[in-house]
Amino acid sequence: MNNVLLISARITSSVMDGKNLDKLFIENFKDPQSNLTENKKSQIKAITFDTLRYFKTLSFFLDSLIKKEIQNKLIKYLIIVAMNQLTYGNKKIYALVDEVVNLSKEVDARHSGFVNAVLRNFLRNKEELRKKANEKLESKYNFPLWWIKKIKDFYPNHWEEIIYSQNSHPPMTLRINKKKISYEKYKESLIEANIDFKELSDVAILIKTPKKVDDIIGFNDGCVTVQDLGAQLVANILDLKDGHHVLDACAAPGGKTGHILEMVNVNLTALEIDSLRVIKVNENLDRLGLKAKVINDALSMKNNWWDQKQFDRILLDVPCSGSGVVRRNIDIKWLRRSDDFYKFQKEQLTLLDHAWPLLKKNGKLLYVTCSIFEEENSQVISLFMKKHSNAKILNIEFPENIKRFGKQIVPNENHDGFYYELLEKI
Repeated sequence: MNNVLLISARITSSVMDGKNLDKLFIENFKDPQSNLTENKKSQIKAITFDTLRYFKTLSFFLDSLIKKEIQNKLIKYLIIVAMNQLTYGNKKIYALVDEVVNLSKEVDARHSGFVNAVLRNFLRNKEELRKKANEKLESKYNFPLWWIKKIKDFYPNHWEEIIYSQNSHPPMTLRINKKKISYEKYKESLIEANIDFKELSDVAILIKTPKKVDDIIGFNDGCVTVQDLGAQLVANILDLKDGHHVLDACAAPGGKTGHILEMVNVNLTALEIDSLRVIKVNENLDRLGLKAKVINDALSMKNNWWDQKQFDRILLDVPCSGSGVVRRNIDIKWLRRSDDFYKFQKEQLTLLDHAWPLLKKNGKLLYVTCSIFEEENSQVISLFMKKHSNAKILNIEFPENIKRFGKQIVPNENHDGFYYELLEKI
């Protein structure tokens, strides 16, 4: 059962049971007996992402065509994956139907006739089903109803465009490492390779046709890093100066760490609680030819890792719902629950409290999330300011090509969703 459609169906089923997508890919790809080529792994990822992206529409299609719930879960999700391919894929329709029917025989031969009937009925009624799916919020927008209502409440005049952005394919943006190569020289290399791109900033280039990381010109040599434009704002907002003592308090995977070190000559401490993610930070720094003090520990009340030397600048990129980067982490929309946001808020406020004593007087702390919801953003800052009279909120100047409402960046064709707040200790 190593067919890409079956594996995609199995993974999709597990996500809808509450499991993390990245971990599921690792689990399904690690077996050496599976004989999965890199190409097949890429296909599985693409099919699974698309199925999860349009899951509510696909579920509506299936529910409209059957009279009772399908008891065999793998058969159910195989049909959903097949409907995704028949709607959004590029395989020949009837060849795909035959393939799925044959796969269903491997799962349970008793269901093959049923699978064939459902898929052929779907093809006969696809356009009518699509019209009916668009009459319901969940199946039209492919998010849980509570999420759609939340977006509508927060962004009453822009909610639909934000949701469409969250369901779009994410842009692939590169950050040029000017310590390795000039911006102009890197652009020349893209032009010579006939790679279509869009300039976003003096270090950011959007590749219009995404590529595998290892196929990106200069990636393995440390000339570029894949990093969203919204995430690239950090190093500029922090107002860094050569010689600054800097803490990146939740550092993994190290993208922002690397950007700071590419821009200025600072003494940087990268703190990360997850030992496996510490490895990723070190790998990224090694690839870029940069050095930092990387510590496997966490912010806490005691901060036993700390040498008592306060920092000029602190970057606090806190754990959050990921609601601003859903299109890159497509399982988030199905794994999150409406009460998760206040759980994150409590953790975020605790991390702010633990980081604040580490900051010098007149030093600056940048609070960052990849969330678009106020519980994790402005509400956290309001609660923090009530507790800390020695904190001052500073103005932030954003580039013109950033789509935002105040300090809340929302996803669009150029970048993901982020929140930034710059605090000064007075």
